[in-house]
Amino acid sequence: MKWINKVAAVVFLTWITTTAVAAEDNPARGDSWLSSWLSQEKATGDWGGSRKALKDAGITLSSNYSTDIGGNPVGGLYQATRYSGFFSLAAALDFEKIASLKGLALTVSNYYASGRNLSDAVGNFNGVQEVYTSSGYYFGELDLSLSVLENKMLFEVGRIFAGDVFAVSPMYQYYLTSAVNGRPAAIVSNVFFPHYRTTAWGTRFSYQPNKDWHFIAGLYNADSGVAEPGSHGADFSFDVKQGCLAVAQLTYAHGHDKNKNKLPGSATFGGYYESSRFTDLSDPSKRRHGNYGLYLIADQMIYKGEWPDYEGPAHGRSGAMFAERRQQPYHQQTTAPLDRPKGLTVWGTAVLAPQENINTQTYELVAGLVYQGLPPGRNRDATAFCFVLGHFSPDLLGQGNEVVLELNHRFQMGPWAYITPDIQYVIHPNGQRNIGDSLVLGVETSFNF
Repeated sequence: MKWINKVAAVVFLTWITTTAVAAEDNPARGDSWLSSWLSQEKATGDWGGSRKALKDAGITLSSNYSTDIGGNPVGGLYQATRYSGFFSLAAALDFEKIASLKGLALTVSNYYASGRNLSDAVGNFNGVQEVYTSSGYYFGELDLSLSVLENKMLFEVGRIFAGDVFAVSPMYQYYLTSAVNGRPAAIVSNVFFPHYRTTAWGTRFSYQPNKDWHFIAGLYNADSGVAEPGSHGADFSFDVKQGCLAVAQLTYAHGHDKNKNKLPGSATFGGYYESSRFTDLSDPSKRRHGNYGLYLIADQMIYKGEWPDYEGPAHGRSGAMFAERRQQPYHQQTTAPLDRPKGLTVWGTAVLAPQENINTQTYELVAGLVYQGLPPGRNRDATAFCFVLGHFSPDLLGQGNEVVLELNHRFQMGPWAYITPDIQYVIHPNGQRNIGDSLVLGVETSFNF
């Protein structure tokens, strides 16, 4: 039971550190070097003014390290303790500042993954460590973008993701289950959906006439071969014979103005179509042409408290235009807390993939609650719960539904660091009743440098 000691030690250190920092509203927060350090926007500060000088010159650098450590004392295939880590390093070049080319920017990212997959021991479909991916170095995105009409319209082209902007919600970041953190697992299991460490040649168009409405559409080369870990993200091949992935979504958001007494919320409806050929689940000798799916994501704050001062980067503030966020160094994991009021938010997601003969999961339903501001005085802490139901295709004999319950609390240490002790309970892992229901205990830490 050595894993219990490891997890207990991490949780204990979390409590000690949180106690030492004290409440966010403590007026003496800046009196110690520790409080002053934690209140910085980044762990490494401004590099003696060099970071600001680079940004003024049009070069912005950013990096993040996140890790999930956990174990399953009960259920699954066998008991184990696992560590997974993910380090990202990204840069953004603002050509308006560099060469007076207004609205033009280039973002580049690199990643290094490490550790082992706890879900190998649990035997489940939805990963229990959201930062886990095959170990090694990966070249990430190479995104050339042009913003016009005062950031209302954005064009992007290059090696880009789909799972960073499509089928995502700001609520997802609070969870460790990969059923939602990042993008719904039912989508990425059914089609080639570039995300996390896998980019693909593609182009996107975004139109945001105001801060309430946002339409975005993308077209990607659907060559799944570029996702092979051995290529380390550097397979730049473009094979049109492999088909293409088309994605589009429309979002309506409201209540993002802190000067108005409204409850924040949003709703997103989207769909995708991939023109590739897919293996028939009941007869592997057959290939089916084309696959599609739909998704709906919504969140609504139902109880609102005060709106704390925001300490993160300017492009992360509530109501920031999409173009502002995209033309910044990108890494999927971020520690900057959301610019939202204290209170309780309810959210939900529904994914439908009707073609039972080629889709691993034909639908996924998720519901959750996030309360920001507990305990009193911890304005940026968040307590999160979610329920996940994933339904497997009836053509996969012996597999029915996998259910995941998750409860955690994020201790927001400052703009650049958090620690999240986490509990998950997986019912019928991989939809199979012959695998014991599994309890998973873990902790996630994340740091922006």
